[in-house]
Amino acid sequence: MSLGLLGKKIGMTRLFDQQAGTMIPVTVIDVSGNTILQVKTPEKDGYTALQVGYDDQKEQRVSKPALGIFKKAGSTPKRFIKEFRFEERRSS
Repeated sequence: MSLGLLGKKIGMTRLFDQQAGTMIPVTVIDVSGNTILQVKTPEKDGYTALQVGYDDQKEQRVSKPALGIFKKAGSTPKRFIKEFRFEERRSS
């Protein structure tokens, strides 16, 4: 899997392609505030991954284990957390 971003749809707009003479619908997504919370390694966790958080959350609405992850990363609590796994690269 490749690395991704978390975001929120904030609207729609359109772009005009002058060469083709057509309008192209475009979704506008706000991805500001993505934070890397954890880097998982095969030595420590058994697999390779990145944990990304998005959109601030009140501290009182977060569980204590999750709050520990945010504190360790030096981040404010996040509403959405997604883990992006990577394939192991084998050296030949």
